[in-house]
Amino acid sequence: MSLSLVLLNDTMRLHDNPLLQLPTAAKAALVVLDHHAFFGAQYGIARANLSRLQQQLAVITAVKQQLAAQHIGLITLVGNVAQRISELARELNATALYCAEPVAPNERQALLRLSPGLAVTQLDCNSLLGHQLRPTLATLPDSFTPFRKQLEPLLQVSPPLNTPLPPQGWLTMSQCEPYNSAFNQLASQYQPNLLQSVASEQGALARVTEFIWQGRHILTYKETRNQLLGQHYASFCSAPLALGSLSVRQLWQDIVQFEQQVAANDSTYWLKFELLWREYFRWQFRKYGNLWFSRNGIKQAIRQQPDFSPPRLSSRQQDKFQRWCAGQTGIDFVDANMQLLNKTGLMSNRGRQNVASYLIYDLALDWRLGAAYFEQRLLDYDCASNWGNWAYIAGTGNSSERRFNISKQAQLYDADGRFVRTVLQDASA
Repeated sequence: MSLSLVLLNDTMRLHDNPLLQLPTAAKAALVVLDHHAFFGAQYGIARANLSRLQQQLAVITAVKQQLAAQHIGLITLVGNVAQRISELARELNATALYCAEPVAPNERQALLRLSPGLAVTQLDCNSLLGHQLRPTLATLPDSFTPFRKQLEPLLQVSPPLNTPLPPQGWLTMSQCEPYNSAFNQLASQYQPNLLQSVASEQGALARVTEFIWQGRHILTYKETRNQLLGQHYASFCSAPLALGSLSVRQLWQDIVQFEQQVAANDSTYWLKFELLWREYFRWQFRKYGNLWFSRNGIKQAIRQQPDFSPPRLSSRQQDKFQRWCAGQTGIDFVDANMQLLNKTGLMSNRGRQNVASYLIYDLALDWRLGAAYFEQRLLDYDCASNWGNWAYIAGTGNSSERRFNISKQAQLYDADGRFVRTVLQDASA
């Protein structure tokens, strides 16, 4: 009997997961922690810090425990994704691989490097517009507003799956555990805190319930979304969405059900609007791939030769960049946001736009350095959203240049200086 591998890297959840509903007779659930993504570097900047690694380990461990409760084992490997999958396929005589359709170019390329004898089936598990609703890349607009206007009048979202998980056919925990030594050693070394992992499926679903249904904070979201600190000014669903431990279709359905059963206003619409932005960047990355990492981005690279040469900094520029990273530029609004990022792994959308503008226009540094540093630090790091938004501010993506007046922004969004005082005082304490 042939065996199928089911790769859960981008769908670390039980709810709305088509990969767990496969009718194949014999199958093995699998996660590969990409060693280069968490221990490698780009432009001399580490790709992930300890907090991001610990969060990834915690989410993998959490989904392993959830599957075990259903009597399903999970193979957890560490290393080069294509190499580890190919090795496992040979060892288990697997002939097929099922996985979520990736967005990041390196993940797409990894699938192309798999052994030729492994048939790969990709399911779009993490898009609002999956299956029959997926847009045609060739005609996908290169700015957001036409994309939104095309979709919104008749907007349909692929429904989430709510059928019970079929436990038949999976390798058991005892059958999977011999393959897990490298991951277990890594988890033992870096000790992820499962109790604090709000990015796990259980933590994410609890947050959705609290933000939308219990606290009804969604009703004031449009007014609070530009705040810089607090527990309820945003949904804080970005990290589990990025890790695949929360289904964007399930989140969308919760918003729609709330609108139908409780209330609909500009704030409930605005959260869906921002999920549509997220969707747009995902399809743009599928359209242009590696061009997003060119210095001149997709705008110039379409017409000119893309520039993938790494940023080159003089010693003075290197000092400026390091001060920006550390939150020591001397501009309090920038510094408070950067120090908050360094301490918590999160930053408000308003803060992200301002510190990006400052690096690009005030410090005149390559925007890719900022995107790379955010990749290292953000607990909600998502390839398309992060690099797409940095290119957006730099004017190399889906917009013209977006320069912010930092002093004016501080007056608008931190008029009494409470945010700056709170963060900077905490840092100096």
